[in-house]
Formats: sequence, structure tokens, C-alpha cells
Amino acid sequence: MASPGQIKVLTFNTWGLPLASKDDKLRLRMQADYFRQSGKTLDIVLLQEVWTDEYVTLLKDAAAESGLVHATTFDGGVLGAGLLVLSRFPFTDVAFRPYTVRGEPGALQGEAMAGKGIGYARVQLPYGGRCTTLHLFNTHTHANWVHSVTPDAQLSDVKVPTDTFAPYRTANILEAVSFMKPIVVAAAAAGELVLAGGDWNVPADNLEAALILELLPGLRDAWQLAGHGALDPAGNTCGDPSNVYTGSIIGGYVPERIDFLWTNSSRVLECETVLKIMPGTSLNYSDHFGVRGIISCEVTSTESAVMALARAGIFPQQRSASGDAGDAVAMGGWGPTGGNINGRDRQASAAAAPSLPRSSPCDSPIILAPPGPVAESKITPDPGDGDSVGPTGRKPSRRVRLLQLALAQLRAGMDATNVGQTRLLRRTLLFAAVTLVAIAVQLYGIIAETDHWAKRLAAAVAVVVAPVALGLCLFQVAWMSMGTAGRRGFGQLMRMVEVWEKVARADE
Repeated sequence: MASPGQIKVLTFNTWGLPLASKDDKLRLRMQADYFRQSGKTLDIVLLQEVWTDEYVTLLKDAAAESGLVHATTFDGGVLGAGLLVLSRFPFTDVAFRPYTVRGEPGALQGEAMAGKGIGYARVQLPYGGRCTTLHLFNTHTHANWVHSVTPDAQLSDVKVPTDTFAPYRTANILEAVSFMKPIVVAAAAAGELVLAGGDWNVPADNLEAALILELLPGLRDAWQLAGHGALDPAGNTCGDPSNVYTGSIIGGYVPERIDFLWTNSSRVLECETVLKIMPGTSLNYSDHFGVRGIISCEVTSTESAVMALARAGIFPQQRSASGDAGDAVAMGGWGPTGGNINGRDRQASAAAAPSLPRSSPCDSPIILAPPGPVAESKITPDPGDGDSVGPTGRKPSRRVRLLQLALAQLRAGMDATNVGQTRLLRRTLLFAAVTLVAIAVQLYGIIAETDHWAKRLAAAVAVVVAPVALGLCLFQVAWMSMGTAGRRGFGQLMRMVEVWEKVARADE
């Protein structure tokens, strides 16, 4: 348990999926032992991929022994959401937003069957003053197995994913943002703490992370606030070569930090990766590492935070006439790599910037180290038009550009969904035709007067083929209905982003 005025929080993907994950019985028992012992030092635990009721009960009971007596799950879809929140303090409200765009229907990886979404819990804190309420978010977005990216020509610090699953992850992030935004804004106005953890399945320099920082400007990356570099290999939580389960990850491994704690706290005293090797074994707790942080309950307004950074010589400099970020500094989640500077923040930082001499070290950008060896990652040239200009004759702002990239992802997802729907329709018609032919052969075998061996063989085969073909036909129909829901989800998100882009352009 952290000191008064602080929250000790852990986010961890348990990889608790029977049959599909390795050593799940052993690992979940060892995880329960960890929470039974180390849970005494924790206040909040955010878990993902707790897919069965058995594992939910196992972890809840173990955590309760260490004082984490409050627990809530979030459920949806056929397989559930796999989300579990454990707390030392009582909940006063819970809510769940299932993602409308989940994955490709019929794909073997099964994302479309899972009920992924984002869960919310409001927690009553005992500290008094402003430190009385904590807003928690827990999520698990669509997996990334390919890791192909392309750098954006306009925003050099942003890598745009090009794998076929990228539109689904982008859709998940945008839905999470739309769900979180009213709560985050209200919490900022009230000076209340926000923590958003989970397996976000995106590294810190990708489009999806940039969207979070830009569209939820009050939130920042706890790892960076604790003084670590955004792409420091020490923070890698998945695909790490030292993890014995790394080879079990579909598509190989790419060492990345994809498990995050986002917060509006003014101070993060500590943030580290944990839950690695299980005691007495050579095995890991999961194919992910956990992230544990000690977060201050103090919440600083966005303007105050920017001014403090500016006084320290860490600030986003004014944009040039062309709209470029110029030589702004990449530090902590602020500046071009973080990108969470809204218009009001830029005004505050611009006012503070002239007080620093031109010879300041901030005149040169800080180059972040690469995230270690990337075995499977493919970086391709940007096919987009990064030099496009807005109606004012200059490059669009960072927010507009990010929304343009997000909209392109959603459109790609819509196009892929339409192609998939056509493919499913053709399969449906094919299996329906096979079913009808098989039934016709059976009827012929019944009413035909001849007793030839070929007739008997055809009838016997038809008896087997007809139900199989009918079952496959019904599966296609079910997947088509899921595809229709996904298409509507993409459409709604596209309309939402178009509105956001229009507002962002009006604010330029």
C-alpha cells in the first residue's frame, strides 16, 4: 500500500486463455500467489486476458487475502472482455463500453468473437481534500501480429501502422477516447486523479498512442513522467527476448512497450516493469511483463504543467509559418513525440519560450534511442501525401494531421470489411448450393426405382455433406451479421472523426 496521497497501481496482461496459452494453470496459480503476497503493497490492479470464470475467482480470492477486497469484471461478446479490476478502496460507479469494431469475422485469431472494450470504475479514496476520487480505465485493444509501419512525411515522430489489423486497433483507440473524454475533462476540472491502464497493443511512437495524447491532452505516459525514455528497451513489456513465451506469440516477436499507464497526475514517483520470472522456475508469469507505478494524487492543470516544463527548458517551441513543429523537443509526452499539446497549451508554452536564450540546449532536438532489436518489424516509405496543405495555404496542424491519418485507417477498415462481406456472401451462396444439391441427391435416392450402387453411394455421401454444408452456410451468415455490425461501427467512427477534424481545422 502506497503512502497517503499516492496510489500504487499495477497493469498486467495475464495471458489467461486455456488451450491457446501455454502453462496457463501453473502461471495463473503463481499469479494468484503473487497477489496474495505482493498485493499487500498495491492499491489498484488492472488485469487483462482473464478469460474464464475460474481464473477470475482464483485471482479475486487471492487478492482479497492481501486487502484488495473490491473487484469488478467487464463482460461482452461471446468470449467476454477478459478485464478484471482489483481495488483496496470501494467502487462508487462502474461502466463498460464494448468496442463496436472488434476484428475480422471468421478469422482464426478470434478477435471478432471476444467482447473487448474499455471498462471504467470510479473509486472512493480515503485521503481527504481533493484526493477523494480516482477514475480508472482498463482496456485491451485488438492485437498486433505484424508490426509493419511507415513514418509519416509530415509528422516525423509518428509511425503509421500498415498491417491489416491496424484499422481495428485505431477504431478501438478512437472509441476508447470518445468514452474517456467526458470523464477525463470533468476530472481535470475537479482536480481528480485519472489512471488509464491496460494492454493497448501500440508502442509509444505509433499513430494510436499519438492520438491518445493529442485527443486527451490531460493524460500523459507514466513511464515517461517517471523519467524514462519513451522507447527505452527497459520498458518493453511484450516480445522481449528474455521472455520464454516470446516465441509463442503469433508472427514472431518485436520487443515493444505496449502496456501503458496513462495519468493526469502531476508526479509519478516510480514506474517499472515487474512480474517477470516466476519464483523457483525458469518460466515467466505471462508473455507480457507487468507495469507498476507509484502515482501522486496531485493533479496539475495542463497550463501549469506546460509552464513548469517551459521553465525547466523543456517545452514545445512555436510553430513556423508553414505549420511545422520546428525544432521542438521530444521529452516526456510533451513536444512533437508526445503530441498532447492542445491549442491552449501551445499559447502557454509560447509565452514562456522567449525567456530562454537561443543557446539553450533545447534549440536542438533530443533524439530518442530505438526500441532495441526489432526482428520482424518492417518500416516502409510513406505512401501518403505528407506535404498536403490546408485551405489556408499551410500544412495542417498536428491534430488535424493525426485525425486525417486516423480517418484513412478507418476508411481502409471499411473497404476491407466490404471486401470481406462480399467474400462471405459468395461462400454463403456456395454452401447453400451444395446443401441443396446434397438434399436433392438424398431425395433422388429415396424416390428412384433403380437400386444401382452409384445411387446408394451418392445418397450416403449426400447424407454427410448436407448437414456439413448447411452448418458452414449458417456460419457464413453469422459472420456476415458480425461484419455488418463492424461496417456500421466503422461508419459511425468515420463520422465522429470527420466532426473532430472539422472542429480542429476551425481552431487553426
